[in-house]
Amino acid sequence: MTTEAIVRPVTEADAAGLLALAEVLDTMNLPGDPAAVAQLIAGSRAAFAGQPRGEGTFVLVAELAGRLVGTASLIARHGSPQKPHHYLEVISRPVRSESLDLSYIRHLLRLGTDETPRTELGGLVVHPDARGQGLGKLLLGARLLLIAAHRQWFCARLIAELLPPLRDDGGNAFWDAIGGRLTGLAYYRADRLCRADTTFISEVWPQGDVILELLPEPARAVLGQVGARTEPIRSLLQRVGFRYLNTVDPFDAGPHYGARCADVPAMAASSAATLSADAPRAELETMLCLTADLHIGLAGVQRDADVVRLAPEEAQRLGCAPGSSLWTMPWSW
Repeated sequence: MTTEAIVRPVTEADAAGLLALAEVLDTMNLPGDPAAVAQLIAGSRAAFAGQPRGEGTFVLVAELAGRLVGTASLIARHGSPQKPHHYLEVISRPVRSESLDLSYIRHLLRLGTDETPRTELGGLVVHPDARGQGLGKLLLGARLLLIAAHRQWFCARLIAELLPPLRDDGGNAFWDAIGGRLTGLAYYRADRLCRADTTFISEVWPQGDVILELLPEPARAVLGQVGARTEPIRSLLQRVGFRYLNTVDPFDAGPHYGARCADVPAMAASSAATLSADAPRAELETMLCLTADLHIGLAGVQRDADVVRLAPEEAQRLGCAPGSSLWTMPWSW
């Protein structure tokens, strides 16, 4: 159950668990390559130590009954003059022809870049055997609580790039219609290259607007859509305060959702408190708790101003002691 799971920063000891998870899921968000996983772990540990590499990627893992059942990442600063955020703006324009007695709405795709950094909610992966237990919500909430508690590490704006529908062979119809034709690269290969260098996007993308209606129907059909596995995440993002930005990814037309930290109610309602040695004396509220050693989990909480009371077994499960600091965030979203 979600209430028993603990989310924490990844460690070197998690390498085998991450590789096992990658083998089961075969997802681009979690490469099944020992060297890539080792690099991911090292980068995350440097970020948590205050010495981020590049954009600064923080990796969290979800542990349940001693087993690694999920992972999610935060890219602290996505977008910069050296590596801007690329997007396609979806523009609607009315078209009218008097001679043809014709009117309709035309849709244009315009490549844009943004050099102002924002924090990206990166890939979220849950083991198939553990789905349906609320782990997706737990991993999303854990990242939002971590941002709220350690604002010095992150940006004021948040973004999530959601994965669109993919074919059984891992391909994407939108990429095939534009990017694949212009680069000669398969979708998976292009996505892997883009994680290190995004300059080729602006180099090869057509100058000026692209008329969406001129693309093949399969390419049009996936624009702004998400795959079946991603739909629950989109729903959670909307519930917590994210909105569609009317932009999509130039690679696969997956939608961008975003929010300002100040506009996410659960984050605004989170705050620090001190754990009391006293047992709870009133009705408990389920809240997400972040400990001083960055362990995150759900617990029944009695909170009075800046004092938190937990049942002893809950405090033991979270690994916190009386007098220690806790950040709490509402779970009712």
